[in-house]
Amino acid sequence: MQTVFLFISNNAYASDLLRTRFIAELAARFRVVAFLQPGALAGGAPYPALSNLTYIERPIQRPKFWIIFGKFLRYSMIRKYDFEPVVARNRVKGMRDWRRRVLRALSLALPQRWITNDFFTWIETRLLPRDREWEDLLRRYEPAIVLTCSPGFNHFDAEAVVYARKYRMSTAAINFNWDNIHNGGVHFRRTDYLCLWSDITKGIAVREYGYVSENVFVSGPVRFDNHVVPQRPLPGREVFLRSKNLDPSEKTILLTTVTNGNYPEEHLVLADLIAARERGVFAGYPNIFVRLHPKEDERKFAPFLTSSFKNFRLEPAGKRRTAATGAAIELDEEDITNLTATLRYADVVVNYCSTMSLEAIFCDRPVVNICYPDRYARVYAHRHYVPLLVLGAVRLVRSFEDLCAALNVYLADPSLGARERALARESLMPRADGTAYKRLVDIIEICAIIAPRRV
Repeated sequence: MQTVFLFISNNAYASDLLRTRFIAELAARFRVVAFLQPGALAGGAPYPALSNLTYIERPIQRPKFWIIFGKFLRYSMIRKYDFEPVVARNRVKGMRDWRRRVLRALSLALPQRWITNDFFTWIETRLLPRDREWEDLLRRYEPAIVLTCSPGFNHFDAEAVVYARKYRMSTAAINFNWDNIHNGGVHFRRTDYLCLWSDITKGIAVREYGYVSENVFVSGPVRFDNHVVPQRPLPGREVFLRSKNLDPSEKTILLTTVTNGNYPEEHLVLADLIAARERGVFAGYPNIFVRLHPKEDERKFAPFLTSSFKNFRLEPAGKRRTAATGAAIELDEEDITNLTATLRYADVVVNYCSTMSLEAIFCDRPVVNICYPDRYARVYAHRHYVPLLVLGAVRLVRSFEDLCAALNVYLADPSLGARERALARESLMPRADGTAYKRLVDIIEICAIIAPRRV
């Protein structure tokens, strides 16, 4: 039986890979050595204990090295992806640092084609010092392949990818989100293999990032498997809503928040929704259910927690871990099932340009996207999100009055837009059969067989 190294850099990736059927399937076919950041094994529900699965906490060995290359050199000098709206947005704040401005000026004096992702990866591979502990791990376990969640988008993954290259090990990035390929281009360390959610992102990986088509695979999103085949029994709608102190005889508006800072006015939208309901703007007295993003600042929602609103529920996405890597919140199996029920039993979903839109569409729920005030509208030009707009799978609202009108339409008939949502599922979420985790492990098997150690 072959061994694989699996690097999991944060709680979001742990939710996807250690709290789903994926890890059991992987450990049934390989000996798995899972690397996590220090403290990741503490302060929360234990991760699965399997006979072929070993956990190792390993800190980033060269944090300053990755800060120099990631936050300064790559960020400032790679210009190929300047056309991406999300890159342009981030540069507004990022270039306030004088060191980045100096590096940017130097970059502008050189041909753009000289300063590429592969150029920096080549430099990183040669400058990164050899590591005795890594060498010992290679000798002890003899891995067939090194698996990371992203192709080096964070320091933990970057170090794993570059060390693997330095020691001539093959690599595969296996948990690549639908928006990552657009918002993290400058941090791309091209792995030997790449696993993606759809053929759309596969085409981009081949055209824009130099991948060979045969080395890019489409597995579908593992995190959506539970929406098709729940890992735990799903409660009925009435039981579920009553457990949240919501009224099953009423329709449900689900508000899902986003990463803190992306749309700072969510709590104001929530206050407006509650006030509108009190004024009788909506038919009946619909439930208002709020699911906080794992990276949300919960403090701004504190007033809602101390108020006794009727037909109201606000809850975090999952459970807080003592050792926070990335988001402090992690979803375990119970939380994943809770999310599936939350989406299935909502009548309409409201958010600001979120991956949760995709999950709601996957569950055939109508989605209303907040697009006001105007300064927040440009996010909807981001390339990963444009297909949802082109297909008509989400509805943009440019004022609170428009939001209320859209909610009334979907509360009256949540089936509206079902055809457009189906088209979005076909193009952005293919193979939606609940077995993406099996396909992903099949792909890893193929990669491990055809990817012997480099010589």
